[in-house]
Amino acid sequence: MSLCTVARRRSSITTTLKQRISKRARLLIGVSGGIDSCVLLDALIRVRALLEIELQVCHIDHGLRSSSKNDAEFVRARCALYKVPCYVIGLGKLPARTNMEAWARQERYRAFKRVIVEHQLDWVLTAHTANDVAETLIMRLLANKELNSIDLQDDQRRCLRPLLDISRQQVEEYAERYKVPWTEDPTNSDTTLLRNRVRHTLIPALERDFDPSVVWSLSERAQALALDCEALQGVAEGLASTIGPIRDGDLAWLERCTVFLQQQPHALQWRTVQVLLTPLLGFSVGERVAVVGLSLLLGEQLSVELGGGCTISRGRTGLKSSRLSGS
Repeated sequence: MSLCTVARRRSSITTTLKQRISKRARLLIGVSGGIDSCVLLDALIRVRALLEIELQVCHIDHGLRSSSKNDAEFVRARCALYKVPCYVIGLGKLPARTNMEAWARQERYRAFKRVIVEHQLDWVLTAHTANDVAETLIMRLLANKELNSIDLQDDQRRCLRPLLDISRQQVEEYAERYKVPWTEDPTNSDTTLLRNRVRHTLIPALERDFDPSVVWSLSERAQALALDCEALQGVAEGLASTIGPIRDGDLAWLERCTVFLQQQPHALQWRTVQVLLTPLLGFSVGERVAVVGLSLLLGEQLSVELGGGCTISRGRTGLKSSRLSGS
């Protein structure tokens, strides 16, 4: 279950960590060298004795710019000061024709998972804030994507994000108060990247011209939407379980599936199809592909291509799938 919560505007960073972190936890902290992760590390050091937690740090060198080694050395130096073990992992070369941000995120979490397993740690902590939640919501709206949010707890990645109720302004105030140094990634000011345009142009304009608390409003709405989507997904999984897995050449299955889907609102229809298609395709599809599959199961189309080399057609004897039939 997702642990998204309503933002608590008056909680300090250390108070939030005391509420979010279990006693005697063994934690890996992802530290880039930027202000958010450096503040998270410093705050965890301050509550370390009280919570009796073990801390280790992992810095990912994406190798995307020549100065990245300086960031790694900075993080090593901070960890030496705090007397915390530090692992620096390089990701190698960016594959051709690959989305840089998506690739970096995927490889980052893979590296964290390896360190967690190797050193028998409980969680990796990242320094995502309420601003990151707000930015993500805006980006997904602009890109017409599903409104997934950033979860406080990601069990699959064994990741905790304890600062989701904390604004970047609070992070900056903490850094100033406790004289926390950090490094500035020059790519953070590159407004050719969508997130940076949202961060440096759109959100400041919204704060200035509409609502100074817009980050909180967007963050709270994003987390509420995530809870709604989670509830719908749970119902869809139950419907898919009732329908049963997709069967090749089974007319009774197809007729039962069609009846079940016709009785549901659209939001449940495509999510149920999404669940049904996942075992067949070997990966989870988004709403657009799920809607294509839905049109087939409702009899609106006779054949559809779903990606991954899978084509499904509808006939008198039921469904015929290139993936199911091995053709």
